[in-house]
Amino acid sequence: MNYSYFLVKPDGIRYLDEICENIETKYQRIKYYAVNDFEKIIKKLYHKHYEQKGEKFSKAINSYLYALKEIFGNETVLILVADNRYTYEELAQSVFNTKMEIRKKYINNNIGLVTNYGDRKEYIRFLSQTGEASSPRIMNQLGSYRINDMNIIHSPDNMKSATLDELKILIDSGIIDDKNLITYDMIKMMKKYRTVNFQNDMKEKEYQGEIIPNVSGWIKEKIKENVNER
Repeated sequence: MNYSYFLVKPDGIRYLDEICENIETKYQRIKYYAVNDFEKIIKKLYHKHYEQKGEKFSKAINSYLYALKEIFGNETVLILVADNRYTYEELAQSVFNTKMEIRKKYINNNIGLVTNYGDRKEYIRFLSQTGEASSPRIMNQLGSYRINDMNIIHSPDNMKSATLDELKILIDSGIIDDKNLITYDMIKMMKKYRTVNFQNDMKEKEYQGEIIPNVSGWIKEKIKENVNER
């Protein structure tokens, strides 16, 4: 069985039902995991971008993640998919294509997060159709502004290596673990009401998660076998 995943971003929870329906019709097996700190895990998954693009990327993405957390919160859902009909290369491409389909269908290009992440001598200028300048009510101070798309969902790039690298990060970070498994009834409620607040029930001592013990342990072993075989 080969594995990959989707990470719904906090701004994508409002489309959780539609996103899940799209994914559930494409892959043989699905497991849902609670993610309590989206900002922390996405920084780990983006580690190559931080290393390769340096301080400018770091400032830009950090300001975007701060805005995302302030507006939509920091909890979300990981969707782990498995399918033995595909090779890892084919599954990586399928997951990437599905992500792009979801983004194309649900992203509103008229809405973005505008953040100021630096002290460069720039400002946003508002012009009328005739070219006349007007004074903005906000964003009239100098800075480094960035308009961030709210692209609602993340998945690995369309390569086996990227898929396995990111799955290992999710395992090492403790995300793919039985303690984070979301039950069928809970994900049903989360999709119906478009909120992850039901995950708070998982923090209670009485919470009964997956009935099959250590199902995530078996999944992790299968993923690790594929990582080691590369």
